[in-house]
Amino acid sequence: MAYVNPIFAALSACGFESSGAVCFGVWNGYAVSLQLYSGKNFFVRTAIRTDQKVAALRKGLQISLKSKAPKGCAVNAVTAQAAVFTLAFGKTAEAPARFSAAMDAITAALRENGLPPADTCALTGAARPDSLCLVRTGQFDSFQPVSAAAVRALDEKNRESLDQNEMNGSYALGFVGALLGMLVGLIPNLLTIIFAERIFGILFALVPLASMFGYKLMRGKMSKGSVAIVVALSLLGVVLIPFFELTYYFVHDYGAAFGEALSTAGQLMLMPEVLSELAAEMLQLLLFMALGIWIAWRYISGQTNRSLRLDSERQMATLRPNPARETHMEV
Repeated sequence: MAYVNPIFAALSACGFESSGAVCFGVWNGYAVSLQLYSGKNFFVRTAIRTDQKVAALRKGLQISLKSKAPKGCAVNAVTAQAAVFTLAFGKTAEAPARFSAAMDAITAALRENGLPPADTCALTGAARPDSLCLVRTGQFDSFQPVSAAAVRALDEKNRESLDQNEMNGSYALGFVGALLGMLVGLIPNLLTIIFAERIFGILFALVPLASMFGYKLMRGKMSKGSVAIVVALSLLGVVLIPFFELTYYFVHDYGAAFGEALSTAGQLMLMPEVLSELAAEMLQLLLFMALGIWIAWRYISGQTNRSLRLDSERQMATLRPNPARETHMEV
């Protein structure tokens, strides 16, 4: 049985449902989604539509919330499709009451600032969408008004793309793309190591990310094998970093031609005594690369056809009738 966050489970009393890492529902006419960011602190996304200046809206919402919202509720950001708030929960048993108070304050603040519930499709912009669904807006999933036909059409297109990749995807071409992507991902690491003489762990996450991007760009087959190829090539980067460092120093310090520097660096890297001297540095690089892979793991492992199919199924399972449309039709 899939794990359900205790706060999400408690919010079922408010009519909210959960799908994976997101809890979603409707409050005072607004499509709302919650996502954990740390401890018992959550992002709360409310579906809106606006082309107003973000800074002014954010300030107005802060003023409106100040006297209404419970402690631990604050404005985080405003985008064209969602107003994002942060909400801290305490005891799980008190979550429904705390959530109710916060959402009443949030929705009142939104209306005070001229931000009614979204009334156009998040995918097509069409008016009076007939459904609600979890869709990707920016980097996050958000519960949004949508046209059911548009959601189904996009899902069908994505499934056709996945089927095409499974039938025609190439491990060989993917390997070439992943190798080139890995080399691109090494560049910022090499620059900081050579010129700043520092190692930034977060930059190592660029290596597997760039490698996976290259693999996909060359239409590699997106299976578990693709993840293995990306991880293996990322680890190869641990050896290539000192190799390219040596190449740079031969060119910069000794004026060697680039081809000659590459050849000399390669020969040195094959000498046991040189490898022994580089062992401590390579161990450090290995640890940082492992950290980089760990940081990027959620993304690269989520790019396989199987993972994307599961994501698609989860998304389609959240498709719901839009209560606002039904109310309008009744009237």
